[in-house]
Amino acid sequence: MPDFPAVSVEALADALPSFGRTLILTHVNPDADCVGSALGLGEMLRVMGKETKIVCPTPLPAYAAFLPSLAGRAPEELTPDPEDADRFDTVVSVDVASPAQLGDLAAYIPRIRFMVDHHGKGVPFAPCLIDPNAAAVGEILVSLYRILRGRGILPELPDAARCLYCAVVGDTGGFQFSNTTPATHRAAAELLDVIVRDADAGKPDPAELCRRLLTERTLTDLKARALAVKNLKLCRGGRLAAVLFTTDMLRKEGLTEEDLGGAVDIPRSVSGSAVALTLRQNPADPRKFRLSSRANEDVDCASVCASFGGGGHRRAAGCTIEADTPEEAFRIAVEAFSAIV
Repeated sequence: MPDFPAVSVEALADALPSFGRTLILTHVNPDADCVGSALGLGEMLRVMGKETKIVCPTPLPAYAAFLPSLAGRAPEELTPDPEDADRFDTVVSVDVASPAQLGDLAAYIPRIRFMVDHHGKGVPFAPCLIDPNAAAVGEILVSLYRILRGRGILPELPDAARCLYCAVVGDTGGFQFSNTTPATHRAAAELLDVIVRDADAGKPDPAELCRRLLTERTLTDLKARALAVKNLKLCRGGRLAAVLFTTDMLRKEGLTEEDLGGAVDIPRSVSGSAVALTLRQNPADPRKFRLSSRANEDVDCASVCASFGGGGHRRAAGCTIEADTPEEAFRIAVEAFSAIV
């Protein structure tokens, strides 16, 4: 990939009024930060008079399916359409660290005007606003919102605030993760001020948003977590906790890959574990396994994932491993991460 210029929040704020019809791209298996940030940015552009559409290359996980409703959208509206390429003249990506994370949407890379991200390791593919010190892209967009408000371009936006609050809550695990900083709390407080001032009693309050994101579980999610417990393996004297999900396992339990979003919480919760791994076999290509890593200590997961073409944060990163069998994929992952625990 060629080098791309770095962009400041101020420069993005300068450019937004010139946007035309805008397509906002997210990553595969979108999480709350990805979706909430895209919706928040989309709401800002909508109020500025810009037609916007948000597209996800894969379906929303069950826990995040309520997020589009915060901005008056339905989940199915986030589905790509072949006509999008002709309808929209401005393209941006949100929370996407590398081309591989775009899936089929990578075809838009030559047209992407800005990528907005917060991952410390990745592969830039467009002029980029990347702040690895931000706990979430939602935190970056609070800064953008603040600038646009200060310039008199935007009014107070409770719907955008709810979306961005979910983005921040989601990527900090309810402010439990080590990426939470004083700036994160200040951004969250700024959003809370907007939300609690909203006179629309029919909209969810902050407590309800957190409950939906952090504690509400579907039966399939609970079933997936039970499967994770059943298949949990401890390596390196318990320092590395890992779970492998094969397509056959999921088929027998009546689950899909989309049901596994919270499964990484199981190995991560094991007492004494330094790093938690989940490996998910791709049903469309059985030789590919999606790896998610989370660290309970200060170890560099991103560097390991980068060696497989992935990326992310120091303590939370992902990649794809290719192997002939699930057992081989598991061995490759364990050996790679054994070097840092």
